[in-house]
Parts: sequence; C-alpha cells; structure tokens
Amino acid sequence: MKRTSIFIITFIILISNILKANAGELKYELNCKSAVLIDAESGRVLFDKNKDEKRAIASLTKLMTYYTFIEGVGNEYKNNFIIYNIDNKKFNYDEPILNVNYGEKVKIDDLITAMLVFSANNAPEVLEQEFCRTKKEDFIYRMNENAKLLGLNNTHYINSSGLTKNNKYNVSTAYEQALLSYNILKKYYDILKYTSLKSFKYKNKIYFSTNKLLGNFKGVDGLKTGYTDEAGYCLVTTIDVTNSNGNGKPLRFISVVLGCDTKNDRFEDTKKILNYAINNYENFVVTNKDVFEIENKDFIGEKIKYSPRTDVVVLKKKNETVVINCQLNKNLKNNIKKGDNVGKITIKTSVGQVEVDAVATSDFNRKSIFYKIKEYIFYLLKELGWFGWIKLKTI
Repeated sequence: MKRTSIFIITFIILISNILKANAGELKYELNCKSAVLIDAESGRVLFDKNKDEKRAIASLTKLMTYYTFIEGVGNEYKNNFIIYNIDNKKFNYDEPILNVNYGEKVKIDDLITAMLVFSANNAPEVLEQEFCRTKKEDFIYRMNENAKLLGLNNTHYINSSGLTKNNKYNVSTAYEQALLSYNILKKYYDILKYTSLKSFKYKNKIYFSTNKLLGNFKGVDGLKTGYTDEAGYCLVTTIDVTNSNGNGKPLRFISVVLGCDTKNDRFEDTKKILNYAINNYENFVVTNKDVFEIENKDFIGEKIKYSPRTDVVVLKKKNETVVINCQLNKNLKNNIKKGDNVGKITIKTSVGQVEVDAVATSDFNRKSIFYKIKEYIFYLLKELGWFGWIKLKTI
C-alpha cells in the first residue's frame, strides 16, 4: 500500500528508541587487545578498539588461504580429488589435522571443510601444494599479492596455516581481517557452507567446530578462530540479523577480536560486540512504492509526486533522525510522464548516505502562458472580492 508523505525538499523521520549501548564504554569492557565491528553490506566501521594495531593472527590466516586458493583455481575445483603426499609425523601430536594417510586420495572440498571447521593444519599445506602445481606460482607470494589488491597494507603472510615458524608469524590488524572477510563474503558467499557447520564427519570420525558461538548465539554462521602463543585467542565472526534488524532487507555484521587471554574471552568479547550491533543498528528502507511530493509552482497542481527508482537501504542508529532530500533536475520536461527521472533522492544517516534517482509517479504538465494568465485573473478576482460566489476549481 502506498504511503504519501508531503514535505518540501527535506523529509525528517524521528525514531524514539533509546540507544542501549555506548561505543566508548564498550571499549573498556573488552579483554582483547584490538577489535572492530563493520557492516557486512557496506564495509563501514561501526565500532573499534585499536583496529589498526598490527598483531599476530594465527589461524585467521586460513581465511586468506581459502580466498587465494578459490580465487586462483575456481570454485568448481573443490570437487576434485588429489593425492595426499604429506607425512603426518611432521605435525605435533596436539595439532589439529584431518586423518588422511600418505598416498591416499582426498577430496579438496573435505580439505577446505577441515581447514575452516576445526582448523586442520595439514589441509592448507595440501591446498598450497596443489595451487603451486596447477598455477605454477608460489602460493605465499600470491597470498601477499592478494592482500595488496584488497588494500590490506598492514598484512603479511609467511605461511598458509598461521603457525609460528622460527619465531616468525603472519601479521595483520583487526580492521584488515574484517575487510578481508567482507571481500570474501561479497565474492565467495558460499564459504558460509563450511563455517556454519558445528561438526562434520570424515572416515567415520566426527570433527567439531572450534567456533563455540555456532548454535549458541542466534544468527552466527562463521567465520574463523585462531590461536598461538604470539597471537593469543582470536576470532572473526559474522552474524545474519536480517530477521531482527533488517526491516525486510539483508543485514549482516562482521566482528573481529585479536589478542584475547583465554579461549572464553574471545567468545565473551564477541558476544558484547554483537549485542552492541544488534541493540544499536538497523536498516532504514525506502521502497519504490513509497510516494513523496515536492512543491513546484511551475507545474499544474504545484506539486510533483515521485518515488525512488529502486528500493533504497541505508544503515542507521536506532535512535537517530534520518534526513531525506530531493533535488529536482534543473531542466524538467514541459510534460513529465510517469516513470521519468525528475531528480535525485539522498538519504543520509550518521552511518552513511545513499543516492537514488527520483521518478515521477504520474504525469505532470508545466503551466502554459495562457494557464498562468487565467490563473492570475482568478487570483485578482478573488483578491478584489469580485464574483465571490464563483467556486474556483483546480484546472
């Protein structure tokens, strides 16, 4: 059903919800060394604590391993089988590895699942070898080149697993790990097929996810845990809040915590960040069925009705004022037809701004010189009191 709201240039909507959390206070409630929260639709930063501080990232590395492998060989390659040619004795007894024997055929999709679900350290090494064999290019070099291409200028990789080797380790920042995750979700959304699994079965053995928020925090469906002595406990999380905060449009958040002291801290810190997001942010939606009016005395009726050409979504704080402006085109046609572009609608919040074409919802005709003369005569007659009994009608 169409809603018609009359406003001149600026339309302001005031929402009375009370802000339930303060970003400044949230910083001091977190145990992690650095953290960030971004909108997964736009990539905008909504909260941070030392987001640009370079730190070890441990197995968060495997997100770039996934991205680099799929970017290089393609999604369809995941269904291929390869020969496992790694001696499992090279891994420490307490390292997570997928139970595959030397010389055994293994499906690449199972290696990816093992890498992302329970952080198997043999999986990225096999993927790295297969990439080098097929692409004839060094995998770690490509990981670092991809980082540059994505704007991760404070990120550097020395291996594909995230382990510390000879006192050297992969480094990044909370923000750049969020930015990487943002790009993965934009391009390879089906990563969630893996990261949303609470467990998976391989050769009659069940492997459980290292992400304990799965199934315990509504909407969480990824992405990756990490831990080494140098990195502390880390976690990249993504949550789908479309049903609760989307107002009919998709809404997802990405959070990152780095450098937590305990395994539990990374989950508790993440819960605080996600609750902050849920309590404070929501989509503001204007659909192409919403009809507005703007005054224009050059046209018969002195108002032009318009709608956005497409649905418009912008993130906003729950208690804020949203400002909608319409700027009409300078050179409007004399006879505007339904669907014609008549200007630009700008929707602005404290989080961001969106611009969309404004289109006429019906036909509008510019006043002719004869119409204006007739209009002026009626105006004079009315002002002078002549023929007061005449009922003036809109022509």
